[in-house]
Amino acid sequence: MPSSSLFLSVGTILSALSSTVVATQYTLGDSYAGSTFLNGFDFFTAADPTNGFVKYLDKTTAQNAKIVKMVGTDNYLGVDYTTPLTVAGGVGRGSVRIESKKTYNKGLFLVDIKHMPGGICGTWPAFWSLGSGTWPSGGEIDIIEGVNQNTQNKMVLHTDTNCKTNGLGQSGSQSLYDCALDSASGASGCDVNAVAANTFGTGFNSAVGGVYAMEWTSTSIKMWFFPRNQIPASITANAPDTATFGTPTSNFEGACNMDTKFIDHKFIFDTTFCGDWAGNVYGDTSCPKYAGLGSMDACKKYVAENPAAFQNAFWQITSFKTFNKAAVQSSSSSTRASSSSTRISSTGTSTRPSSTLGTSTRSSTSTAATATNKVSTDATCGGTTKK
Repeated sequence: MPSSSLFLSVGTILSALSSTVVATQYTLGDSYAGSTFLNGFDFFTAADPTNGFVKYLDKTTAQNAKIVKMVGTDNYLGVDYTTPLTVAGGVGRGSVRIESKKTYNKGLFLVDIKHMPGGICGTWPAFWSLGSGTWPSGGEIDIIEGVNQNTQNKMVLHTDTNCKTNGLGQSGSQSLYDCALDSASGASGCDVNAVAANTFGTGFNSAVGGVYAMEWTSTSIKMWFFPRNQIPASITANAPDTATFGTPTSNFEGACNMDTKFIDHKFIFDTTFCGDWAGNVYGDTSCPKYAGLGSMDACKKYVAENPAAFQNAFWQITSFKTFNKAAVQSSSSSTRASSSSTRISSTGTSTRPSSTLGTSTRSSTSTAATATNKVSTDATCGGTTKK
């Protein structure tokens, strides 16, 4: 009869091997940084698909107006904060929206940002990715997003049909679990709200930002935020290992075929004003109000008449990097699996917290796509609206 130690050894090996399959290392693909950062992006100059009070500028105009410039080795993407406007004039505040020239399918994506435009009345900044075609047939992944005075980041997925998430294994709060446009969630998609106040807007900027990571695989889309003083060493070394990242802020996994719902994504930075989300919930905030004006019109009036309010509505981007999967096992996991074959016992535990709260969406399109409506609950301002 085999000894009990043999069964323990075999069991330990199987346990160790099963734990290693989720640990993944990556190698650098594309790096967008420094003076060549903008070479990898196109400037979007069409009308805002989310109906914002904004005029997206071309590269030359934006650079001449110092809305796009270098700050040291970082890239500054700002807005016009000097020109008084009138709503009746019909032309919104100058800003930029840039879209990556390359498209991507799966991988690890890291963005190092020192400052973002959020936390200001009337603003709606976002860093996100979008597939081609009619929205949302190629999927949409919102990595950084918020409106008005939000202090916590909102992460969202949008698909056309058949995509449900389970809300497990994440630190953020979730209330909508179906990402499909044809579900009860509708244009809101499935969302996760970060809990920490340093993930967006004023709190983020006060701490000199940090790094957002998005891992896109065949089984899940996960996102992490690392404050400036907590960036993992593997990221700093340009050899990121998600096994060292800890619990993700959002973990979108469940009954969803990521390979067919998210295809050929461009990555986008933009700052718009008012629009289908920020404008519709403006009236629920402590932002300035005007007698006789509804939420959207009040938002536009404030944005038009108060250019100086947007001096800090800028992105300061150190880098955006893409990574390709290098191996299934992390070095630490491989060591554990190897040593377990000679040791009788070794145990470990893990937790997968579930959480509930909040709804969101970013309904937007690429140039070839059609605009859609925005349905959202502003986690800070607390108003649910539908246009």
